[in-house]
Amino acid sequence: MGDNQALNRGCPIDHKAPSSGIKAKGNPLAGGCPVDHRSKASTSREEPPDRDDRPIHPCMRKVDAKPTTLDPKDEIPEAYIPASGRGNSDDGKRWLNPSANQLYRALKRKNKPIESEDSPSMADVHTAVTDGTWSAIMEYESFHKDKCPNPTLARFSGKDGIYSFKARVLNMLGLAPLPFDRHDWVVDRCGKEVTYIIDYYAKEDEKGNTEYYTIDARPAHMSGLYDRTKMIFSKWWNGESNW
Repeated sequence: MGDNQALNRGCPIDHKAPSSGIKAKGNPLAGGCPVDHRSKASTSREEPPDRDDRPIHPCMRKVDAKPTTLDPKDEIPEAYIPASGRGNSDDGKRWLNPSANQLYRALKRKNKPIESEDSPSMADVHTAVTDGTWSAIMEYESFHKDKCPNPTLARFSGKDGIYSFKARVLNMLGLAPLPFDRHDWVVDRCGKEVTYIIDYYAKEDEKGNTEYYTIDARPAHMSGLYDRTKMIFSKWWNGESNW
């Protein structure tokens, strides 16, 4: 699939374990981010509404990192993705993933309900995919660490159903299915904004259960062509697969 990163530790949801409690088959993230932020119905303390001056990623809206209950499902996953001063943490310096309960409520609003006991596994999937995306982007940013050792994430945009040119070509040639989701992430490279296109693929077994996810992240536009070529050569030189 090209410049991609697979979550080779496998899907965080163990579909083979009898105690997993998973009721739904297939990819739990199919159809894009499960959080529907077009709805203004949620005004709880846990999920305050977004502000116009904070361009929040569709799956990472402003969240309260200090839950009022002791329910483990309210715990916000540890975040290490640095933000360009406009993140959804209290200080705006980090991007936080939603808690299990936040994902549970979001799926319920989107008419894609799951069992409450499944929400921690769903949150694990979301966090793994998000962190994996940042790691894939950092592989490219490492080419520029001499000029910018600490890039940050400025903003996101979800583009579910708007397939990239690469994804459409691979699908047309029968080399890959269409991705189940697409995001565009904008990185602040010490004052220079660089857009990355990310296509998300899910590998399913014969029963329709997700085995693992593949993250195909690469810099957009012709300006990113040099880095993409350099990455392909680097992986080839190190004996790594580009698929």
